[in-house]
Amino acid sequence: MNRAQPAAPVRDMRTGRLHTRVYRSGDHHLWRREVLRDGVPARSLPSLPTDTGLAPAELAKDGAYEYRVAGGLSLGHLLWPPTADAAHGAPLSPAMTNTGRALRSLHAQGPVLAGPAPVPPPVTRLARWLRSADDHAHHRLTAVLGPARLRELSAWCDVLVTPASAPPHTLLHGEPSVGLIIPCPAPTHAVLLTGETLSHGPAAFDIGWLIGELAEMARLSGPAHAPLFATLATALLAGYGPLTSDDIAPLRLAAGLRSVVHVADYATYVGWADGLEHCIALLPDLVDTSGQAALDAVAVSASTAAPGAQPT
Repeated sequence: MNRAQPAAPVRDMRTGRLHTRVYRSGDHHLWRREVLRDGVPARSLPSLPTDTGLAPAELAKDGAYEYRVAGGLSLGHLLWPPTADAAHGAPLSPAMTNTGRALRSLHAQGPVLAGPAPVPPPVTRLARWLRSADDHAHHRLTAVLGPARLRELSAWCDVLVTPASAPPHTLLHGEPSVGLIIPCPAPTHAVLLTGETLSHGPAAFDIGWLIGELAEMARLSGPAHAPLFATLATALLAGYGPLTSDDIAPLRLAAGLRSVVHVADYATYVGWADGLEHCIALLPDLVDTSGQAALDAVAVSASTAAPGAQPT
């Protein structure tokens, strides 16, 4: 995409890893996302369907990813911090249902990326951080979780980054987030910005990753707002459709890893903040339950996600 950009963005968000700018462009918005550090190498992007809620990236000459969509605010901006007006989740549920449908459409493409099979980038970042970080967040995580749980987290990463353990079998978004779901323009419809983290792996990873994000919001915001995030998780699963019993383990794993990656990424690319203590305090039961605590936080069970799956 090489269109001229407006002079000034209407939104400008930056961390040490990613610089996102949103420009008003006629009756649409141009989302420009420049990966500053620890991104995947730029590659030719596959052709993706655009009639099912996906908003495919175009690669700019300078390597930035650009998206032209109607909306200028993400669902994340509407969700966080939660308010009493949105407590029941009904106005936002259609956006999550659309996102579920979009991910089902993406996964139907099969493994299409050329070259060595890329794994979801957040898993690669976390595996590296667990292995080699020496910052305050890593020290606090070690103190709270202990060596055995840290080894368990590393093992979860290995399941996804080692081809022999988890052969890639579908095209993944790789890091779906409420920050990439763009209502266009009303919350009743939305598109999912897709392209910069495309990878291969179990399809349930993408659904689990989003559920893990909703679960973290539910756990951090408290019981008054938990029904909002449970409603959104239910809407996501309704849009995606039934999972299989084989999907439950990667679903839990991805949901559990999501909160750990939040701590690692924030500490690495923004810096330590006292609020991370609360985030870290929520992690032990995620590890101890192999991620099921994240699903429980948004009222997702194996039987609702995968009808016919045997409870464990």
